[in-house]
Amino acid sequence: MRQRLSLASAIASAALLLSAGAALAGGWATVTLDPETAKPTAGETTTVGFTVLQHGKTPVGQGNVIVNATGPDGQVLAFRARAEGKAGHWVVDMTLPAAGTWAWSVTMPEQLEVSTHLEPLQVSGASSIAVIGGSTLPILLTVAAGLVLALVFLLRGGMRTIASRAVQRP
Repeated sequence: MRQRLSLASAIASAALLLSAGAALAGGWATVTLDPETAKPTAGETTTVGFTVLQHGKTPVGQGNVIVNATGPDGQVLAFRARAEGKAGHWVVDMTLPAAGTWAWSVTMPEQLEVSTHLEPLQVSGASSIAVIGGSTLPILLTVAAGLVLALVFLLRGGMRTIASRAVQRP
């Protein structure tokens, strides 16, 4: 009888310890993307905002929040999010190197048992405009200035021709 009581006590203790570990893990959380989330372009940094709510109610405003992204070729990237704005709101800057469909999830490895898989990201191809020196604006301004100067030169030359013809005719 005593052996059965000891065995039952040991099993109950083990069950209690296992359930305490799950309780200390913090349970589950929901992740909701900001409505104005930008469409990512390959090779460009995209900022994504989202809200993390523990048990769907309590904002999670501190901890280690990681956004994992898996590319169409299987490449896995991890980006650390930062708390920003109201409690529970997080922001991550991601640069995804390739176009295609990316699977992604939000995890909080030390705080919550959360690995929320979000709707796949459709990453568009890089812009077809060649970027030289980090920006195309100086190139566009140079071309525009050249066109304006050429137009002024042509108009001035044309005006001189008209003026010289008018002077020759009395």
